[in-house]
Amino acid sequence: MREYTLASLAVLGAAVGMAGARGLLADRSLWIGLLAFVVLTVVADVLLTGFGVYGYDRRYNAGFLIGHMPIEDLVYAVALYLVAAIAWSWEGNHVG
Repeated sequence: MREYTLASLAVLGAAVGMAGARGLLADRSLWIGLLAFVVLTVVADVLLTGFGVYGYDRRYNAGFLIGHMPIEDLVYAVALYLVAAIAWSWEGNHVG
């Protein structure tokens, strides 16, 4: 596996573990928001990479792509969403 692949999986694993510990994974609104976030991320990333606004060095990822977007970018985005939900919940807020 490549560096970016390992880093994104490690961050996702930590985020899922913390979200589970906070009880967020049972919250339906977390999943609805995550779905919307994933759709927007994929659309934006595929368009931006497709138009050449930015790109990824293939040496650092596993080579699984959605359009021109490496799957690791989506994994990292999901982890980012979960970390934001965790931070929000720590402030005494509810995700839903």
